[in-house]
Amino acid sequence: MRNNRLILVALLFLGLINFPLISLFDTSKTVGGVPVIYAYCLWVWFVVIALTGLILNDKNKK
Repeated sequence: MRNNRLILVALLFLGLINFPLISLFDTSKTVGGVPVIYAYCLWVWFVVIALTGLILNDKNKK
């Protein structure tokens, strides 16, 4: 079950970093002085790390 969740997170990461979706954030605008595409990539990276951590630290290790 845990391996299936990790595979799902990996597929989610690949989907979020795929070209058609990432091109939506390729603008000249900034968020807090950071280009939108960099903020998006950092956000996706943080979410994937957090989800992986939650899966690996699951108390019900099945």
